[in-house]
Amino acid sequence: MPGTANDGFLSRGDELLTLVQSDALKAQVIALQENIGRSRALRTRSAHHREATDNVVRYISNTFRRSPRMEVTEQIFGGVKNVVAVLPRHPLSSSNRIFIICAHYDTQAVRESNWNPLASTAPGANDNGTGVAAMLEIAHLLSRYEYDHELRFVALGGEELGFLGSRHYVQEVAAIDRSPGADTDLHRENIVGVFNLDMLGFNWKSDLVEIITNNDSAWIGRALTIANAWYDIGLKIRRTQDEFVDISSHKPFWDSGYNAVTLTESSTPWRDSQNYDANPFYHTSADTADKVNFNLVRKVTQLVLVTMDSLLTDMLQTARQPPQITLQLPTMTKESELEVTGTFHSGFPIDIVIHPSRAEASLNRETQTYTATIPLQPGVNTLQAIARYPLGAVSVSESVILTQAFTWKTVAVFPNPAHSDGLTEFRVEANVDITDLRVLIYDSGGNLIKRIEGVSDRLDARVWRTWWNQQTSYGLAVSPGIYVCHIAVTSKGETYTYLEKLAILR
Repeated sequence: MPGTANDGFLSRGDELLTLVQSDALKAQVIALQENIGRSRALRTRSAHHREATDNVVRYISNTFRRSPRMEVTEQIFGGVKNVVAVLPRHPLSSSNRIFIICAHYDTQAVRESNWNPLASTAPGANDNGTGVAAMLEIAHLLSRYEYDHELRFVALGGEELGFLGSRHYVQEVAAIDRSPGADTDLHRENIVGVFNLDMLGFNWKSDLVEIITNNDSAWIGRALTIANAWYDIGLKIRRTQDEFVDISSHKPFWDSGYNAVTLTESSTPWRDSQNYDANPFYHTSADTADKVNFNLVRKVTQLVLVTMDSLLTDMLQTARQPPQITLQLPTMTKESELEVTGTFHSGFPIDIVIHPSRAEASLNRETQTYTATIPLQPGVNTLQAIARYPLGAVSVSESVILTQAFTWKTVAVFPNPAHSDGLTEFRVEANVDITDLRVLIYDSGGNLIKRIEGVSDRLDARVWRTWWNQQTSYGLAVSPGIYVCHIAVTSKGETYTYLEKLAILR
């Protein structure tokens, strides 16, 4: 039976949101920034600095081990280290699907000409203390639950040296045994989705997060966007779908055919963009916690947390019930902008879009209803409500007839005043189609001096025109003075009139 807004993981998702606190994230970022060793604060996590790397790896490993269910290991390669924490699948589950949340921990300050990786600081509070802190907090909260699929948290080293950590990790999980008689899929792990968190918190202008996807991983971007609206997290989401964006650790996963996204404050942090001012502290020794908007970091952490919980809980369940949706319309209306309503029933986050206008509906999870304001065209309008979720969609269609009351949108007499030897144009536009236009010209004494027929605009039947050469029906030029123009149009068998004065000059 489909879930309701008050049962199953939905209530858990709402509870999970409340457990993410800015102060806890800030404490993690400061600890990573200071990177306090046995005798001093190292204030760097440069991959070239062996003591700093060993110290931060020890800190991350110990933090993962706060949960006794986490299986924590280290990968060591060429002096670089990854820390891998595995949350095993439920013991009764046979799923081989794997989800990953990762973030690189190494730092650099290469935008400073005198920076020395062995002697200078690179605190990296934002890049990427924020991503690591978010990952650690999500690991701590999700480790309370058992899921049917395996969840891994990977702290990557050597990202600033050409994605060394993610390249090595992907080589391990994507290895294929090509020995004679071997199953070619034997060692390639079934990684369904990767969430890479990289530099989340320098933005005091807006609560913006950019989600970088390629075509295959676009469904993960949809899952995040839907969760943001469903849980009313309040982030501004910029989705960048581009196969060639290679600014972070998602790229090696893409290159090996895995679905991966990166969440970041901006894919171009060195320059201004919409809702974002360039980060002057990026890759400098001034990248410290006091520059970070921890309210923004909290929201991004919440977004990934509830999205991952949703995916692990329901999205890939074979017995999952699709959303149910209705669309309620009157059979006829006179409103050119109609508020449509409907109901939905879903056990997981969805959004609803009304076509053909592509209007996003406002959802009320408590009453499981939605509303949207839709523009209509005269006549029959067939509307389609589509309930979208990351891996599919369901829809329902209904029709409504718009029988608009006639209204004048534009009546133009130009030029006015006009010269007696000139030409005057009459242009009318209504909100519905016009089938005839007629203009009667009267002099100041009320005498009819000219009858003019109009023509329709060839592209829009709601617009008609005609012209007057300032002559009477007998071809005589009119005298200067004030004339009354009686403009009449016919629409759907009804006649509508409009009066306009026209001044004729010598």
